[in-house]
Amino acid sequence: MKSRFILLLLVWLFGLGIAKAQNVEYTAEVDTNYIMIGDQIHFRMKVLAEPGVKVNFPEFRDTLIKGIEIVSGPTRDSVKEKDGRILFEESYVITSFDTGVYVLPSIPIQVLREDYNNVLRTDPVNLIVNTYVVDVQKGYNDIVMPKDAPWTFSEILPYVLWGLLIVAVIALAWWLILKRKRREPIFAAVKPTIPPYDLAIKTLDEIKKEKLWQSGKVKEYYTQLTNAIRTYLNGELGISAMEQTSLEILRDLDKNDKVSKEQREKLALMFETADFVKFAKAEPLPDENVNNLEIAYGFVNVTNDTVKELAEKARQAEEAKREAEREHADQDTLAKEDADKHLNNEDK
Repeated sequence: MKSRFILLLLVWLFGLGIAKAQNVEYTAEVDTNYIMIGDQIHFRMKVLAEPGVKVNFPEFRDTLIKGIEIVSGPTRDSVKEKDGRILFEESYVITSFDTGVYVLPSIPIQVLREDYNNVLRTDPVNLIVNTYVVDVQKGYNDIVMPKDAPWTFSEILPYVLWGLLIVAVIALAWWLILKRKRREPIFAAVKPTIPPYDLAIKTLDEIKKEKLWQSGKVKEYYTQLTNAIRTYLNGELGISAMEQTSLEILRDLDKNDKVSKEQREKLALMFETADFVKFAKAEPLPDENVNNLEIAYGFVNVTNDTVKELAEKARQAEEAKREAEREHADQDTLAKEDADKHLNNEDK
């Protein structure tokens, strides 16, 4: 009796394990059982089991079997189905470069649970690898013809940058040509941060203190003296004197109403002496050197006063114009009011 009871218990436990194992579904499959040489497909192993089950898939390295190569993988995933069971899946991307009929053998999959440990074996999978038939009379062709891939931003960017650079170079060259035709300076002189008059007086004072011509540096003396006047002309009178010759500066001064004839003639004398010193290596007398510095001081002071007077006259003229406009507007307003009153009286 005792032996029979133990036997029945073992049969019952074995049957219970089979029942639980029967609730597990498993398979191994490929996308298609027929491919051309070099094609890539997925090889998948799947197990559908109750929650709480642990599934261990075998891990493959480079090949599944000889002739079937692994391109990438494994990729693992698990999804909960509508009936509550869990679908475990592991896939590889495979290919083959040898024709033939291949049989992927049974794959052992370990299924673990607290009350049982089982190894499931999938059914073998057939895979046929075929090749393209080449007609020798027509010649050989590529197995897969090249495809035109869409352009990416990184591929287009170098062409865009080169195009912008070429356009910028052309624009710069055109701008330089226009500047040359108009005889304009390429780089405009930077306006001083202090007023032109103050800068000119400060520069002349420094020249006076340095005593260059007294030290034998006559050429440096006249170079600094003429540069001070040129800078003043550029800032105060708007004459591009730094890029002009002495003769061109004097011609522009002839047309300028802010410079008197007397001041122009004195400045012409100073420029003439400076040109002789710089280009003919002349040696002026000491009195001439002192006189030319006084000419520079006088020119700056007189023209600055003239500029201020003309600016004041312009300001007064503008104010007078505005006052006249206001008076005219007031008269129009009064005339309109009188007309309105007259109309109202007629209506009454």
